[in-house]
Amino acid sequence: MAGHHAHHGGGGSNYLCLPEEPQWTRRSNYRDISTGWIYGVTYALAGNHASFFSTVNTGGRQLNDNPVPCAVCYVSRRSTSVMMPASTNCPVGWTQEYGGYVMSEHSAGGDFQPRHATTYICVDQAPEIATETSNHPGHTWLLIVRAGCGALPCSRYPEGWELACVVCSK
Repeated sequence: MAGHHAHHGGGGSNYLCLPEEPQWTRRSNYRDISTGWIYGVTYALAGNHASFFSTVNTGGRQLNDNPVPCAVCYVSRRSTSVMMPASTNCPVGWTQEYGGYVMSEHSAGGDFQPRHATTYICVDQAPEIATETSNHPGHTWLLIVRAGCGALPCSRYPEGWELACVVCSK
């Protein structure tokens, strides 16, 4: 998975699923800062959030600071899929593909200084870690999304509660 650098402005507002073997047409050795850049994404799950996810698909390794692989939802004989935030069950007549937590780039300041929004995605309860890694972490982070009540009714969306999600197909 790839996205913008967490400390840079500009760039896209969505995560991209890059192939394991990229194909190229032209390239330049000129390092121009006046271009768009794309970087790998790593999980940023510390403290209690690390325990929200199963490590069954990671060989027991913790997710924090490890690269995020991409997944594409394809189900034969069903043409529509939808991510349903704040849900753990699919509507009647839909099939659940997986469930987990809503994640995105960090929303506020501190050490994380994002310059723009990213796509909200549903990360499986038992996520994986990308197989090939480098010696340094990615340059954008994937964090659990929490509810902020006010315009969202606090009785149903308590302040700071982490949003579950489910991916459904039909």
